Amino acid sequence: MNYNSKYDFHSKRLGFRNWIDSDIKKMVEINSDSEVMRFFPATVTFEQTQNFIQRMQKMYKERNYCYFAVDELETGNFIGFIGLCYQDYEAEFTPCTDIGWRLDKKYWNKGYATEGAKRCLEYAFDVLELEKIISTAPMINKPSIAVMEKIGMQKILEFKHSKLKDFPKIENCVCYEINRK
Repeated sequence: MNYNSKYDFHSKRLGFRNWIDSDIKKMVEINSDSEVMRFFPATVTFEQTQNFIQRMQKMYKERNYCYFAVDELETGNFIGFIGLCYQDYEAEFTPCTDIGWRLDKKYWNKGYATEGAKRCLEYAFDVLELEKIISTAPMINKPSIAVMEKIGMQKILEFKHSKLKDFPKIENCVCYEINRK
């Protein structure tokens, strides 16, 4: 299969692309799963998901990156997102470019988040020529922190997330960073 026509880039098992309207329903299913969203304030509604995808499409046009829609190459199935996002919320490390992921739980424990994040870092450093990427997570989100460490990121600080001050269980966060080599 010629992946180049559909995907901006790919890893061994994953294809990375901009969002399309047919992704909305699939992403709503992921965002409404309480297990997937256990380290977030709440599950995400249809309207919130639609707004998120529109923001990602706009960011993609403006910056040549976003939290990319990701497909499993073998099946063509949409599995969630992995990618980069410009962040400017109130924190000592912003504005910055963040790396993040959210996958359908059917695709957990297959190494996809790590594989995809490594490939997105290559894209960030080699194609976009960004100097630094950060990632944040609530301190209790051990699975995401494990991915950050597997992709070579280093913990730089602990902080109280300004957008999570009403959610004490997840307000205490960590920030990891990796620099262009």
